[in-house]
Amino acid sequence: MSNSNTFNNNLVQTDVNTAYSFKTFSGYINNMKAPKYSAICIFCSCKESSALINDGSFRQCVQCKKQFKAAIID
Repeated sequence: MSNSNTFNNNLVQTDVNTAYSFKTFSGYINNMKAPKYSAICIFCSCKESSALINDGSFRQCVQCKKQFKAAIID
């Protein structure tokens, strides 16, 4: 443990924007499309909601104000 950076504040921090990025040589995986999510509220069926995260998978209803995991539509 003499060469360890664990306890001496020299840890290399991973940038949050690239923490989950990955590269692959598979053509199939590279051609995959991101899913599209429904904006319809699962509680009150209101057709308007706002995305809480960039991909739109977690939303908040404009009418009832409840937060929900959106259904995949595509």
